[in-house]
Amino acid sequence: HLNLPAEELKRYVLSLCVGKYKILTKDPAGKEVAPTDKITYNAAFSDRARRIKVPMIAAKITQEEKDATRATVDEDRKHAIEAAIVRIMKTRKSLDHQKLVLEASTQLMRHFKPDPKQIKKRIEDLIHREYLERDPSNPNLYKYLA
Repeated sequence: HLNLPAEELKRYVLSLCVGKYKILTKDPAGKEVAPTDKITYNAAFSDRARRIKVPMIAAKITQEEKDATRATVDEDRKHAIEAAIVRIMKTRKSLDHQKLVLEASTQLMRHFKPDPKQIKKRIEDLIHREYLERDPSNPNLYKYLA
């Protein structure tokens, strides 16, 4: 018993059956492995190299997994954007909207390309949570609240 999940085992077997190195043969031939398929050793296989590396076949990623990953990344980016805004405002005390968005974008650029709409959303959220406030006389100016 190999103690491998069935899907993982199918990937390993498929890697050995298809592609550049056909070390195993599969009957019927195809890109799917069914429990009824017959897998046999390919005695005709040979290669000039003494050692070979068999590339692993990539697993299929479901839409659900993609969505879950996307949600996690978005959540992490929200926190990164907020942290950058708070860091900038802590040092500057007050800053107008355009300069704050520009500076936050510049700071975050080494990690990911932030969307200005997302930055604006995070600013609004920080105002709502009372980390920042708008200047009463100039709505484009933000002030840091310690």
